[in-house]
Amino acid sequence: MSQMDSMIPIDSINQTNPIDSLIKESIHKSIKKSNLNSLQNLAINLEISIKNELNKNKVKTTLIQEIQSKFNQLTNQDIINNIKIKKINLGIDIRVKDLLNNNISIDAIINTGICLDLQVFFDQNSDYKNLFNNICDLTMKNHTVTSINCLPIECQGLYILTIGKNGIDYIVKLGSFAESQGMSKRIASFGGGCYETGSLTNKWFQEFISKAFKEGYNSKLTYFNKKQEKISITDLNNKEILIIPYVIRPLETQLFKKYHECNNNIAPIFGSNCLKPRN
Repeated sequence: MSQMDSMIPIDSINQTNPIDSLIKESIHKSIKKSNLNSLQNLAINLEISIKNELNKNKVKTTLIQEIQSKFNQLTNQDIINNIKIKKINLGIDIRVKDLLNNNISIDAIINTGICLDLQVFFDQNSDYKNLFNNICDLTMKNHTVTSINCLPIECQGLYILTIGKNGIDYIVKLGSFAESQGMSKRIASFGGGCYETGSLTNKWFQEFISKAFKEGYNSKLTYFNKKQEKISITDLNNKEILIIPYVIRPLETQLFKKYHECNNNIAPIFGSNCLKPRN
């Protein structure tokens, strides 16, 4: 058994709050994936002394053990505050499926501080606020989450899904939609999560937003319509045709990068596997 394998696992700690375990587990994984330079910077931030060793592998193993031990002693809020206040580039990935499987309350999720306030995001990116100037409010209809005021405009774009309470909207998902959908049809496609054949993302969307409604939250999609002109291409028969190129993917990547920068590398709960800065 290697030194790495002999480390005390996060789940061996007695935790009474499931979300506390999820956060510690995520931290545990991020630490193990960090390179030596990142671990050394992390140790300095956590006031852990760094021993001079010739063997870099031994240094890395020791740092991982000591950093994990330090985080094991911290509370949930201590961890989030350390990451946000000290700007530790570590990252937390909490998946919505795990939150749902553990039946963690929406208040408990929000109280951790892992979900970025929409207004804070716009305050730090004022140019984005001017772009994301459309809103679709969500509601329940026939046991399905749907919109009550989304205009059926066929246009590709980006959206920010939030849940809100006491006047604060918390970001839980970022995404895009094609010009053949528009925001209206993208919302309709989420409805597929109510059926056995629906995608897992759509099922999680339906379950999570329904849960938020039941626990006193509202929900909306704030979105940006990207109007794209048609371009001319020559087909295989050498005939000219007009198409609308799908250009939204690079913009979606840019949106995720901005989110991670603003939220100190803490991923949105929908999309923990999406792009984030490397440490």
